[in-house]
Amino acid sequence: MTHRLLRTVRRHWLLALFLLGGVLLRLLVEVAYQPALLYIDSTRYLRDLGVFDPSNINPIGYELLLLGPVLLFGNLGVVVLVQHLLGLALAVAGYCLLLRLGCRRWLAALAVAPVLFDAYQLQVEHMIMSDLLFQVLLLTVLILLTWWGTPGPRLALVAGCVLAASVLVRLVGLTLVVPAAVFVLLAAGLRPRDGWKRRLRAGGSLVGGFVLVLAGYASYHMLWTGVPALGGSTGSVVFGRTAMVAKCDELDLTKAQRAVCPKEPVSERKRNGIDYYIHFFHNQVDTDELPEDTTYSIAQHSLAFKVLRSQPLDVFGGVAKDFLKGFAPMRTQSPGDVPLSRWHFQTEYPLYFTEWSLNGWLEYYDDGGYSVNDRAAGLLRTYQQSGGYTPGTVLGLALLVTVAAMLGVGRANRSGLRAVCLLSGGLASAALFTAAAMEFSWRYQLPGLVLLPLAGALGITAITGRRTDTKGSTTNR
Repeated sequence: MTHRLLRTVRRHWLLALFLLGGVLLRLLVEVAYQPALLYIDSTRYLRDLGVFDPSNINPIGYELLLLGPVLLFGNLGVVVLVQHLLGLALAVAGYCLLLRLGCRRWLAALAVAPVLFDAYQLQVEHMIMSDLLFQVLLLTVLILLTWWGTPGPRLALVAGCVLAASVLVRLVGLTLVVPAAVFVLLAAGLRPRDGWKRRLRAGGSLVGGFVLVLAGYASYHMLWTGVPALGGSTGSVVFGRTAMVAKCDELDLTKAQRAVCPKEPVSERKRNGIDYYIHFFHNQVDTDELPEDTTYSIAQHSLAFKVLRSQPLDVFGGVAKDFLKGFAPMRTQSPGDVPLSRWHFQTEYPLYFTEWSLNGWLEYYDDGGYSVNDRAAGLLRTYQQSGGYTPGTVLGLALLVTVAAMLGVGRANRSGLRAVCLLSGGLASAALFTAAAMEFSWRYQLPGLVLLPLAGALGITAITGRRTDTKGSTTNR
């Protein structure tokens, strides 16, 4: 057994080295902050445990699938420990998938290095937040659809259900069914006689599983509120994006729409940012100006879709600009962005609400109290601000290589990997673009940290050819 383990480590020495570094960094985070980091949204997840109210701003997938089950047997410290282990598992699973698909070992190890070493990834794993689980579910979908070759209807059905679960963890997963369905239609069924029938059955199974799970959740939402929906924040999120560009003086607005249209010029709204219009703008609105039969929520929803119809290019331009921000070489902050400091390691315990409230949550779900190891926290902060993260340009280059492989550059046409490149790159792009449609935050770039390097490695493999010692690799067209 020991001999076999040593032989495995020698064969995969670069991954082993990277894993050791990833483990040490996560141990340092565990030492730095006890028992866990609580962000603004953390209290919403904790408050909803045992209640599972679907009408809140976040869906309940994180509470059901990770937070609730772990807290049945442990405390908040155990939750973040599990999340750190899942972070390491992301790297191992991604590496194994790349080898399965014919990538060279050194390239596969480099592709999973970002999730092991990126300081922003480390920080979010130590938070009571849904982001890590969302990453896990996306990689699970990628594995389900590619590990065993061309997916049949049953496997596609399971993948569709997992995709739907990702939506219930983070609503930005809603658009990911599109690249997944396109992949299944292209990759499933290689026999000329019944190929398209198999593809259509597999594609229908994937979409059917996706819709079935979400329809069940929407029905659950209707039992609580009387309205079928997936969450309680869609209207305000769309409003936040459209409020940034709404030309209130030029649009033909109703009285209710005009009451909630920002009074400041469009050029000055950047200072406020989308987050302000989502969460705080209602304090500025005089509700007496609204018609008696119209609520603020109805009025903002109506204005948002008025702007979408009248100024689609302005809205899309803002989304595209925020999408491209994620590929910047350095982590910078534009006026109105969600503060970058929220995702930085601090030398003191970060407080996003009163210390009294924080202690209350820690006493209820943990042993009470919190602590910070100054030296460990200082090392993490120095590491993060000295370049301990993945430059956006690296992720952008990975996406470009993926697109090149999809277009058939080099040996890609004969590689059997073009569809897989489409799936991995498509899932990443859809997640990032949908997040940008709501608002830009560096935290929302984390799905790309897992998927884009994998997509880039697959693209390089498709263009240059698979490694010669591949065993049990699969073929996807």
